[in-house]
Amino acid sequence: MAFTELTAVFVWWLSLFLLGMLTYPITKKVLRNYGNLSYLFSKIFALLLLTYLTWLLSHLFSYSSATIVLALAIMLFCSILAVLNPESRRTFSKFEIRSVVEGELIFVSIFAFFLLIRAFRPEIGGLDIGMVGEKWMDLAFLNAIGRSDCFPPIDPWFSSRVIDCYYYFSYLVTSIMIKITSIRASIAYNLAVATYAALLGSAVFGIAANLCRKKAGGLIAVIFVLFIGNLGVLAPLWMETSRGVSIFHALTAPNFSYFWIPSRVVPDGITEFPFFTFILGDLHPHLVAMPFQMLVLGLLLEMYTEKKFIENKLMLVFLPLSLGFLIPLNSWDYIIYAMLMLGIILILLRREIGIWKSLIYSCTLILSSLVLYLPFFLAFHPAALEGGGIELVTGGRTPIYSLVAMFGFFFFLLFSWLLIFSVQTLKRSSIENFFGKAFFFKERFFFVHLLIFFALVAILIPELVYFNTGFSTAFDRGNMIFKFYLQAWLLLGVASAFAFCLLNERIEKRNWRVVFFAFVTVLLIISALYSVLAVNSWTGSSISASAVPTLDGLSYMNEREDYKGEYQAIEWLNANVMDAVILEAVGDNVNDAWRADYSRPGRISASTGLQTVIGWWFSHESIMRPEEQKEIEGRVNDVKLIYTTENVSLARALLNKYDVGYVYVGWLERELYDGNGHGLDKFESSCFEDVFSTAEVRIYRVKTC
Repeated sequence: MAFTELTAVFVWWLSLFLLGMLTYPITKKVLRNYGNLSYLFSKIFALLLLTYLTWLLSHLFSYSSATIVLALAIMLFCSILAVLNPESRRTFSKFEIRSVVEGELIFVSIFAFFLLIRAFRPEIGGLDIGMVGEKWMDLAFLNAIGRSDCFPPIDPWFSSRVIDCYYYFSYLVTSIMIKITSIRASIAYNLAVATYAALLGSAVFGIAANLCRKKAGGLIAVIFVLFIGNLGVLAPLWMETSRGVSIFHALTAPNFSYFWIPSRVVPDGITEFPFFTFILGDLHPHLVAMPFQMLVLGLLLEMYTEKKFIENKLMLVFLPLSLGFLIPLNSWDYIIYAMLMLGIILILLRREIGIWKSLIYSCTLILSSLVLYLPFFLAFHPAALEGGGIELVTGGRTPIYSLVAMFGFFFFLLFSWLLIFSVQTLKRSSIENFFGKAFFFKERFFFVHLLIFFALVAILIPELVYFNTGFSTAFDRGNMIFKFYLQAWLLLGVASAFAFCLLNERIEKRNWRVVFFAFVTVLLIISALYSVLAVNSWTGSSISASAVPTLDGLSYMNEREDYKGEYQAIEWLNANVMDAVILEAVGDNVNDAWRADYSRPGRISASTGLQTVIGWWFSHESIMRPEEQKEIEGRVNDVKLIYTTENVSLARALLNKYDVGYVYVGWLERELYDGNGHGLDKFESSCFEDVFSTAEVRIYRVKTC
């Protein structure tokens, strides 16, 4: 990595550290039962507060650096109030630097691990450079929010429109960090992926260490949740060895199927888990949402373990704020955690204030979580909600073997826990006798039961219903599996760490211990084998594998003949064009439109945040705007006509129709539009000004003529 990139890493980390320290007084006051473990949540708290305040203030002013500074000032004022509180002063007199150092060691270790992987596979691109996923879309939304001055932000792939049909807070969180640090988006993209992995690991450590009352429990939970894969890695290994490949060669040679197949263990379903998600590196809402889910879970554990949580007024503010944050972040996550909160409140309060008052109290928190984000709901008009709805699954349910492949390791630990618990409870006739010396587990025992129950609910939901967007039943149900299985993984991972710690304490018979740990070891090795094979396969296929590691996701453009000149063109646009619509190539619908979208179309608007007439029309805009299908197809045809026609007047009329300010002509535009005539020659006329040129790229400004 270049020195400037190492500087960017330090500036990024320092900004996160200072944000965490800024909100630590508030975090410690909210998470009172966590003690110094509360520091592990302070960065997530800071990003949530900063994002929410910036977003809210932007409705009064504009989305700008000044608004972010104002949000930071409000956060500083709140932290000062927390410190000046007499009770807080007594608490903070016991503040230990050791807890901050330990918290930073956990964060930095995970951050550095995933950042190193990003450095060896940093590319933001599509199928044309051997990448899978939707990195162009993520970069497009991230850059577009950076260019927006109000919310909803502009849609980079549908000029003159805004992103009012998609949740966008995940990109806003990262965009704010870019504005704070002034790091270019193509580098910040990879920094952000590693950051959210480290934030997830920190929060999981804090929750599990609190549950198990030992830091070893936190470390075990981090391994279970973040650093292992599912058992699906056995399938590609079996396929390799069954065709005569030696086991040594199968384990050492990079193979894309090792990385990919475990993420598709359910037919027509997406079965991502955290390690896969962070290695793939799509900066999607589901990736960003994971640490914020754990923040909500951490707050719910605090609520559960506090004797009088109703008196913790800050909890009653931050819980609905954090829960509601999941809706504009990654909406499907809200359902499970809202139900989990309702279950906890009913358990805690039904004896004190009665079932009906408990329900009223719960509904008040739910309503508060919605009201806090009312501006988002007023501007949110997803076409899928208008044209589709919840429908029953009538076929194609998940096979048992797929569930075992996905969650087998967790199922074994939790089944063992329930089995041992049942046997010893029957023998000793009481829960207290089962817990024995580990009686401190008792109050958390039922909390873990709730985690398991709602994880199973998350697994069950896609078996019963799916959300019909009108695209295809298999796609829609597969997307439901994707969203809910990831939540189930997080909950089961934490619960399994608790179960492992408890079983380690309570299995007394030698034979049982040998059998139990033998099975755990085998399953853990298989699960960890995925991580080793996936990293080897993913980084080994990098187009930059022989080059110096870098964090710049667009640097490969300088190495490929078909991209040369585009990196400089993107830099020129970012430096010289503030607000304009730019015309670039659109996917060829004559061939495979889906594959075309996932290749190079939309790369210039994605890399700059400037709006283009239409981008990724088949795989994204058609899904998000199904009611505008005719206009989408009209835009696709108009873009092609602008590039191919030799009639300058016709081209100008279409450019004016979409208020296009700049026309981009690069390798892809020549490949698609310069084969059957001289349509590109018209841009050399007096109606256009050549404002940027290299041997490979031309950018023309549309003039008045």
